[in-house]
Amino acid sequence: MSALFDHHVHSDRSDGTVSLADRAKSVATRPHGVSDHYPWKEKLRDEDDVKRYIDDASRLGLRVGLEYDLGVAPQLGADTRESLHYLIGAIHQISLDGKQIGYDDAGAFVKGRIKSFKERDRFSDPALQKRILERTLEVVAEGIDRDRIDILGHPTFSALQALGDPERVYPEEWQERLIDLCVKGRIAIEINESYGVPHREFLVRAARAGALFSVGTDTHFEIKPLDKTDAMIAAAALDRGRFMAGSRLAPT
Repeated sequence: MSALFDHHVHSDRSDGTVSLADRAKSVATRPHGVSDHYPWKEKLRDEDDVKRYIDDASRLGLRVGLEYDLGVAPQLGADTRESLHYLIGAIHQISLDGKQIGYDDAGAFVKGRIKSFKERDRFSDPALQKRILERTLEVVAEGIDRDRIDILGHPTFSALQALGDPERVYPEEWQERLIDLCVKGRIAIEINESYGVPHREFLVRAARAGALFSVGTDTHFEIKPLDKTDAMIAAAALDRGRFMAGSRLAPT
């Protein structure tokens, strides 16, 4: 069985630890591109930095994407966007009432880097949960319509993931609305190795709706096997022919 293409790989051009040159060597281990965070302080600050990043990675023979910070990143020019092989849109925080609600602690907890989630009580509030979920759909819709993302990165990651059972914190109706946005926009739903999302029931619903998928380790370190991802694909009985393979889909 051929390896699926890994679209979500970071380098030291943002918060990764591996150079572009070394990423170009590791494609022999498993097919992958690079998709560093945009924006990223002092490295990928603006569109000129992005253009240099695309040029440098392309000269090394890499497929080049970006992890575009939905709700935060400035809009890319059309030429710059078209120079990318694909664009991953991902949410790392939500703005409510003009205030940023960050997900860094939740991410560290989900990844096992810290042992407790200190904001559990805050995010257990049903009213706040509902506002986060609704705002998430708005931000994703803007990413599809305005920014023309190709992949929705770690689609169900938020502070709510750190609370536990995803079928409880992400109501089925909300899941179906998110899936519908992706299906209608022909946006691939990322299976993210690092966060272990989306969960099986979401993937089954997405497949039933005709969704497309992509693989993303979201690694900041060396390239490793896709053990968790392969298990998630098998558990949801996903068709490997529905996965992106290193380039954005042609428009219909």
